[in-house]
Amino acid sequence: MRRRTLMTLGAAGLVSALPGCADGDEGKVPEAPKGPIVLGFSQVGSESGWRLANTKSIQSAARNNRIDLKFSNAEGDQAKQIAAIQSYIDARVNVISFAPVVESGWDDVLRRARDAGIPVVLTDRMINTKDESLYVSSIGAEFLSEGNLAALYLGLDFAAAAGPVNVVELLGTPDSTPTKQRSDGFAATIAREGKLRVVDAETGNWTQAGGATAMRKLLRRQKKIDAVFAQNDEMGLGAVAVLKEQGLKPGTQPRIVTVDATRAGLKALADGDLNYVVECSPEIGSQLMSVVVDLYLGGSVPKRIESQKNVFNRDTAKDALPTRTY
Repeated sequence: MRRRTLMTLGAAGLVSALPGCADGDEGKVPEAPKGPIVLGFSQVGSESGWRLANTKSIQSAARNNRIDLKFSNAEGDQAKQIAAIQSYIDARVNVISFAPVVESGWDDVLRRARDAGIPVVLTDRMINTKDESLYVSSIGAEFLSEGNLAALYLGLDFAAAAGPVNVVELLGTPDSTPTKQRSDGFAATIAREGKLRVVDAETGNWTQAGGATAMRKLLRRQKKIDAVFAQNDEMGLGAVAVLKEQGLKPGTQPRIVTVDATRAGLKALADGDLNYVVECSPEIGSQLMSVVVDLYLGGSVPKRIESQKNVFNRDTAKDALPTRTY
């Protein structure tokens, strides 16, 4: 989605919300709604550098667009996130947005938001519900595509391999959208290619420490590991540290592909410790605020808005590092 300024989107939203002009009213613009725009946002946590950059992007965009942001951190606790959403409903904010801790268990609180006339926008992750009217829009990456790309690029490195290629997977938080869909996308692509095979997986919960612990477990269970698919940079960096401790040479044996493209991830890629990094940009603050403004002005918004995406190798990582903001 091409980025647009708040002024442009706000104007578009205002036009879409206006009734037709009566005779003699040409050139007259009705006043916009009074008062500040209030957004209640619940962040999933602060588990990684990517998440911190995501929070910074949302807070900065709110300030720049003069939106009153009511921010809370769920710290990975769904009950805490549901309580925050309920507090926003009680406060009668204009829009509610959140990055869900897990996919399921949201219908009751989102039904209360809908009944109160408060639109809900999902960010980064999706929810599992049969009633898609509970949210008006979602903003984030296409996680299936990220898994597809990770498998595709990793497969290129093993195109000449004589036998099966053993891959282990470092998973994010169970029952979260990126964990499930990145795995599904990766599995779908390697099934078509036929040479790569996932022989084991372990949860690393998105953190370096978790990735290191998961990698140690996998090394104890698996005699032959040709490649690692880490579902984010943080877990991949944790795996790199453990592999080096064991006398292995990450980036050569085993090959490693990760997702996110944080500065730390791209630095490891440029240094040769990783082989590919699939981008999942955390900088969605401007997109979110544009949607909030359109909703406030009564305009329509897309049901799905995709964040930017790229794939980096060692050379392109070196080119990107000087201007990387997260």
